[in-house]
Amino acid sequence: MLFAALAQILMQQTAPAVVWNQPAPATIEAPAAPPAPSTSLPDWALADPFAYERAHCSAMVRGSTPLETCQAEARAQLAAALGDALPDALKPVGMPDDCRMAREAGGGSAYARQCGPQQRTGAVATPPPEQDCRSRPARGGGFTSECRPTSGQEDEGLKLRLWGDD
Repeated sequence: MLFAALAQILMQQTAPAVVWNQPAPATIEAPAAPPAPSTSLPDWALADPFAYERAHCSAMVRGSTPLETCQAEARAQLAAALGDALPDALKPVGMPDDCRMAREAGGGSAYARQCGPQQRTGAVATPPPEQDCRSRPARGGGFTSECRPTSGQEDEGLKLRLWGDD
């Protein structure tokens, strides 16, 4: 009986009151998004313009069209659709913002503003020196290889000069 009385008291505790007539709080509306430009590009192209350029200018898609022509066309479409949101790396050549700071030709420390297509130079590859390799028996069995340059200049290793002897 004591248990039933305790259960009755616990069940009669007051629950928080719900007020149904209170007005709803004013909602803050987000600013309207600018209308999307009408373009024939798919949504994924606008979300990832680099992927669009790669997919559009794939050798299997572009066929006999030269790569440079296809890239220029794709970049022009992306520039028209994205406007200022177009990444700098995809801006078509000749756009007003196609400028960068580059070191002056005189070798000075000042940088000058240069506009236009960027010039890229390839790295100069130097082949390894030609060597003459010979095998000889090694201590403890087996063979070891000894290589020397064939140019006549042998690398004599580290030299340590003491007391000014030349």
